[in-house]
Amino acid sequence: MRCRPSICSLLAVALGAVVLGGCDDGGGGAGGMDTGPAGADAAGADAEAPDAGPPDVGVPTVDLAALPYPNLSDYGFFVGSMADLVPATGVHPYQVVAPLWADHAGKARFIYLPPGTAIEVRGDEAWDLPVGAVVIKHFWYSADRRDPEGTATLIETRLLVRGPDGYEGHVYLWDEGHADATRMVAGKRVTLSFTDEAGEVTTQRYLLPNTNQCAQCHANDDRLGLLGVVSRQLDRAVEREGATLPQLDWLASRGVIAPGTDFGDATRLVDPFGDAPVDRRARSYLDANCAHCHRAGGQGGPSGLVLQAAEQNPTRFGVCKAPVAAGPGAGARTADIVPGDPEASIMVYRMSSTDPEIKMPELPNLLSDDLGVDLIRTWIAGMTPPGCP
Repeated sequence: MRCRPSICSLLAVALGAVVLGGCDDGGGGAGGMDTGPAGADAAGADAEAPDAGPPDVGVPTVDLAALPYPNLSDYGFFVGSMADLVPATGVHPYQVVAPLWADHAGKARFIYLPPGTAIEVRGDEAWDLPVGAVVIKHFWYSADRRDPEGTATLIETRLLVRGPDGYEGHVYLWDEGHADATRMVAGKRVTLSFTDEAGEVTTQRYLLPNTNQCAQCHANDDRLGLLGVVSRQLDRAVEREGATLPQLDWLASRGVIAPGTDFGDATRLVDPFGDAPVDRRARSYLDANCAHCHRAGGQGGPSGLVLQAAEQNPTRFGVCKAPVAAGPGAGARTADIVPGDPEASIMVYRMSSTDPEIKMPELPNLLSDDLGVDLIRTWIAGMTPPGCP
């Protein structure tokens, strides 16, 4: 099934826009949007799309006492046909620098803020969304990978709702006609049918996480939090109404970000598949795809492996670091990263695997990110001096 015209135009403009991977140097030309077979990421689908519907057309309804609603349409986040993704009043598109690999799925991202509220920012990760705010992320796949943006088909939408006691995640599965999406509690494996780059019709298994599994990525110190909505991911240029401008400034101009903001001085990410130096691209990829677990307070924290881009100690981000209770996940290898030898490195071994007992990340992906693995291989192969003591 081909996408609706509005989806096609939104994705086509977003994918075709000339954007930068950050406001610092070495950004890269694709701004975190992956247009190759690894999964075209529409990361916001917003370049020349309507910023919001007219005030009298659509105003979202987020009654925390009544949540979660059974259908995505009950929230009123989008006006007109649901699949057109035209945001209602108070719903704001955003894009990230380094997208999370999601089994070839692209994404379109939005934030809903209740009327009269704004996000308080006091550093890289200290983005304090007001109570009642919702982070909205649509996942779509290409029905024909020879024409990725022209055949976008929605799969699921994930919501992260800010309540008075923290965040709560909900997952919605789109119906085949794109009329609406229904809440899924237990998760589900679905079969996606598509035409591959060679013109052959094939299928792919895709996993919708259950609501408890939201915590596997979003939990830190047992509390759900934000991943992409951080300064190092949002500090990039975007195209809006034909002009290229810094996204953080654009969000501030819309009142999304409160005045007097401190975005922090943490290391900014770059497009992992752009033209920045390979070490910056590799560290950005690991930050986006692995650091939510491999950091203090994350589920991978006890391993001692810290994959945030800001980590400067090579041993802590894996160089010649022995595994901690990795079991079969180590594959008889003795270090997470062996400089100059990707195939002797546990990191490459686990990223390349689809075995549930070995693969990283553990959930929700079922497929290995071949381009991401190649990037990490190249990074490790170029490390000097080779080998571990």
